Amino acid sequence: MMQRFKPVFLLAPLAALLIAAAPSAIPGTMSSTGPDRADRLAQAAALVDAGKPAEALAILDPLLEQSDLPADKGQVEGLRSFALARTGKFAEARAAIERAVDAALNPTPVLLRQLFVMRALTGDVNGAAQTLQLVAESNPKWLAELPSELIVDIQRSVAGDDQRSFDLAYTLVAAGHAPPDETVGDGDGLRLQVIAGLAKRDRLEDAAPIIAALINTANIARLAVDRRYQSLWPALEARLGPGADTADAAFIAAAEKRLAANPQSVIARAGVAEALNIASKEPEALARMIDVGATPDALARLSNRELWTLNLKAALLAEAGRTDEALAVMDAVAALPAEGRPSLLTFRILAADMAEESGRHADALARAAAADSADLNDFGKQALAGIRVCALARSGKLADAQKVAATLPASWSKEGNNRAVQTALACVGRLDAAAAVLIKRLEDESSRDDALFELQPFLINDRPNAPDRATKAALRTLKARPDVKAAFLKYGRDLPAAVSPPR
Repeated sequence: MMQRFKPVFLLAPLAALLIAAAPSAIPGTMSSTGPDRADRLAQAAALVDAGKPAEALAILDPLLEQSDLPADKGQVEGLRSFALARTGKFAEARAAIERAVDAALNPTPVLLRQLFVMRALTGDVNGAAQTLQLVAESNPKWLAELPSELIVDIQRSVAGDDQRSFDLAYTLVAAGHAPPDETVGDGDGLRLQVIAGLAKRDRLEDAAPIIAALINTANIARLAVDRRYQSLWPALEARLGPGADTADAAFIAAAEKRLAANPQSVIARAGVAEALNIASKEPEALARMIDVGATPDALARLSNRELWTLNLKAALLAEAGRTDEALAVMDAVAALPAEGRPSLLTFRILAADMAEESGRHADALARAAAADSADLNDFGKQALAGIRVCALARSGKLADAQKVAATLPASWSKEGNNRAVQTALACVGRLDAAAAVLIKRLEDESSRDDALFELQPFLINDRPNAPDRATKAALRTLKARPDVKAAFLKYGRDLPAAVSPPR
């Protein structure tokens, strides 16, 4: 997964290595290799920056052999790591940067950045996570120097280890980690992870400042329906306010403030649209997004993170009944050159799902076929199979739907796309099996908040002309079953109507 990044991704300003390194690097001073050492280091750094790493190594390798002092060796190894990375020799680059960091009395942010990147790219998840924590504890501001995509990859990679995942998330939250490519509400995801981890460890009182920092109304509501946080429900309801208006106003204000500080930021604008959408102000939200990526040139200039804002734009168009335009947005993203854009397959799957939820079953099947790829993992394959099952079943081809459903897991799976499986089982009328999956989703701590939230009345109540009406109807049917109802009430509740957002 992490190997998709190219060597150019590894670049950092090499001059900083020279400026902050050992005193012997200062031009004109003596070192273990003579007075020209600093000049040779500077020449090598310039060659790396000029895209000539082999020529740089021709200088650095002999210089390393001639170096006697550990600090001198470490400085050369730091530059060698960048040169080696440029040639794709990641394992050697990692070994070099580890030696450089070991030799440094106070490793610079540039060195630590390279150490984190090389450990991540060579699959050393533990080492990369430890480096992240070292950076956060050394100087939280240095986290901004690390590639946020790799930070997310490491967080995902440690997700299977509860303690490691919690420790890393706690460190990042304590350090105030806030990547520049996230909306004002995105940071809540990490906070919710830490809050859940503290609750699991009977340390909910330690979560108070983290809960206070939550800004997304939906996330406050998630805690307010989950019995793990029952002692906090009165305070959470007060934060929501009547109709959740108090929380919505705070969310919108914070998003607007972020946008005012950076008016040209697509991410900040999407943050405002997100807040407006959650506040049930969909037309205003769409107005904020309608011209994002509206031309081929504008679309091509968007970063991978900025492209994800178009998923919100498409959802708002679909909510407004403008399905053709919504699908056109998704298609435009999916048609971009795949090089350097790892998420395009996901857009194809989302477009197929959008077509299906809008009742365009034949279109959904065609899109699902086009989205099929050997590059899909099991989670993505199950998502596509679920779309096919429902498209076939809802278009009257139940026998065909059952054949596709047979390719899906028959029950809940720790690593499976359980939401897709649950929806598919409901589409073919296997409600007992669908209910069993939903109950397991409620029981499992990692998926409970999603399942509780999905079953909230303000989300599943019938609304004329809304997309995904069939899926919501199935959820209402499942929730009404005695077995599901019992599990739901064991782990959560409906948000009180007084503080429930309008929909």
